Amino acid sequence: MANTSLDELIPEIEQLRSEGAVVLLKWDGERSSNPCTVVVTRQSTDWVWRKDTNNITDALLEAIADYKKHHAL
Repeated sequence: MANTSLDELIPEIEQLRSEGAVVLLKWDGERSSNPCTVVVTRQSTDWVWRKDTNNITDALLEAIADYKKHHAL
């Protein structure tokens, strides 16, 4: 999804949450390189995805795609 905004991903985040996932987005003011962190977990399946990045939206898109790959209905 080129030029996707973080706001556009809220429905995707809500979908993951409704399935029992926890989504954490962090901006770290103390780091100059890769200051953003995306963590997505789902305890019921022991699945964890984490990435430090300069582009939080792209990392969140990666996390959502990986989540769907591992939690296909």
